[in-house]
Amino acid sequence: MNFKHSLVIYRKELREVLRDKRTIFTTFILPIILYPFIIVGFNSIMIRQTKSLEERGATVAVQDSVNNNISRQFIQDLMTIKNYTIIPYSETTSRLYEDKDIQSIVTIRDSLSSDGTQFFKVYIQYDKSKDQSRMVFNKLSEQLSKTEKELQKEFLQNSGISPDFLNLIDIRERDTSSAQKKMGMILGMFLPYIIIMMLFAGASIVAADLVAGEKERKTLETLLVSSVGRLEIVCGKYLTIITLAMLNMIVNLFSISFSLRFMLANQNTEMAGVSLPVNAILILLIAMIPLATLFAAILLSISTFSRNIKEARSYEQPLLIIAMLLGMVSFFPAIEISNLLALIPVVNIALLFKAVLINEYALSHILITIFSTLFLDLIAILITIKLFQTESVLFRTEEESGGWKVLKRKPKTFFNPYNGIFYFSIALIVLYYLGSYWQTKDLFSGLVQTEIIIIALPVLLILKLLHLKPKEVLRLKTPKWNSFLFIPFIAISAQIMASIISQLINIIFPFPEKYMEALSNLYKMNETPWKVFLAIALLPGICEELLFRGFLIRFFEKYSVRWAVVISAILFAVYHLDPFRFIPVLLLGLLLGYLAVRSGSLYASMFAHIINNGMAFLLVTFSNAGWVKFIAKDGENINYWLIAPALIIFCISLYAFHKVTTKGENKCVE
Repeated sequence: MNFKHSLVIYRKELREVLRDKRTIFTTFILPIILYPFIIVGFNSIMIRQTKSLEERGATVAVQDSVNNNISRQFIQDLMTIKNYTIIPYSETTSRLYEDKDIQSIVTIRDSLSSDGTQFFKVYIQYDKSKDQSRMVFNKLSEQLSKTEKELQKEFLQNSGISPDFLNLIDIRERDTSSAQKKMGMILGMFLPYIIIMMLFAGASIVAADLVAGEKERKTLETLLVSSVGRLEIVCGKYLTIITLAMLNMIVNLFSISFSLRFMLANQNTEMAGVSLPVNAILILLIAMIPLATLFAAILLSISTFSRNIKEARSYEQPLLIIAMLLGMVSFFPAIEISNLLALIPVVNIALLFKAVLINEYALSHILITIFSTLFLDLIAILITIKLFQTESVLFRTEEESGGWKVLKRKPKTFFNPYNGIFYFSIALIVLYYLGSYWQTKDLFSGLVQTEIIIIALPVLLILKLLHLKPKEVLRLKTPKWNSFLFIPFIAISAQIMASIISQLINIIFPFPEKYMEALSNLYKMNETPWKVFLAIALLPGICEELLFRGFLIRFFEKYSVRWAVVISAILFAVYHLDPFRFIPVLLLGLLLGYLAVRSGSLYASMFAHIINNGMAFLLVTFSNAGWVKFIAKDGENINYWLIAPALIIFCISLYAFHKVTTKGENKCVE
């Protein structure tokens, strides 16, 4: 690789990008205008509007059902509120309230406690959806609380008791945090999310145009036949995206910091004049570089794979949504950066931001965040290089891209990654809305309907529509009889290891009690044992294997069977909509994919899936049996000492399965 050639490509792309006035405006000018307007302008508008609402005042109707000295004292004190008009309740009050002529209705009633002491109930009627009405409620509540305290003091004095009796405990706070930390706490909630989004936006501005745009303009061919190698082209374009992303992020960070400092400087608060420390800014900038490189690599691979800018933009949207969801972790108050969370992309940056802003971080957090992100970046850039070296990707036609038009011409081209992801997305949406609705109404029938109607039936209908043979596509072939002998040992040992992994995850990230109750109720539904086994073991083992190891895996086999197994396993884990069991389900999906592909038969993975789910069912159903307590002490948590024998049995049986099966039975659907 000649790095000088990469720099030539880099300078060429950078010049072309910077010539575009729209890019200049979006990257540099818009952030400088936007944040002062949002932070300073909106803050000023809110202050003015609040003051305006207070000056506007309100008209309040009071219904005094008691009419004694105390209730009249309530009314007199309400009259002291500035710009408030207090009127007596009448027959027309309800109509006036509906017409917005009055903003609140206060009703005073008396009652007796168990010991015969008189006390008062005050009802405040207001419209919580209206800003002015909420402000009126707060004003009335505040004034009535003051009146209550005054009446209590007066009562105690008349009884010969010191008013200090009401203040038996004098609570005073001693805040050890500095103004800098308080500012960091506030900024740490929303600033990481904004910066991550801006970094993604800065990278996506140019990424789609660099390759997909050149395909669309028919200029990529000219670049490819030049003396510059493809690796050098990728490197040059990659550096261009990183540069624009970092510049966009720096401009955004500067604009946000300046706007916040300006806003606070004009307020009489303890945080006035506080700014971000220089070392914090430097650490954040260093930490953002790996994330910028990761976004750049992923977006460049998307641009390389896409036929045009429009297609690239459509592929970017799911990635943006994922980045948004992961970045929102900064809004969660109880989650802090740790060495484990530092391994999760985007999440690590968001949490590191929070930690740095309040000066509560460790060097290990920074290093793990940087190197784990760079590792993912390396994988993404290698994928990009591979795509750029593949002629069928660089010069894809409309037919090769998939879609419903292809089905009319050549049905077998239906099996491509684009259509696979599309089908999975639709299935996931149907599961979330329709399946969850069925299961909420009745758990047993809902599970049965979900497996048959949502998961299995559409697969069979599509194959019928495309005139494809289910036996061939879904691998519905009888495997070698001796391979089946090892599947129970593989499935049971794998289930034990997956359960222990889930238990360890629960220790690190404790599962919510409601989640554990819901999981337990799944196995203890009010049905006969054979019905429960049908719903959670037999039908999932058949129907889910038809979808994932039979149907969906075919969409990704064109390029690599191994990657098809991995992708189908990831989709399998996502489909369960259970973040707490994502890793165990992912590992199970990998195993089931291997069994199906290696044996050339879907029956192998079906059998293993049924055994896996069936074992979990047996452990919960027969939790009091002696043989169950040997495996699980409480019917749920597996004994940790079983991990060693389970691992040994798993390795031996999997090796034996591998030996008695062959690879020659697997053919991709062309």
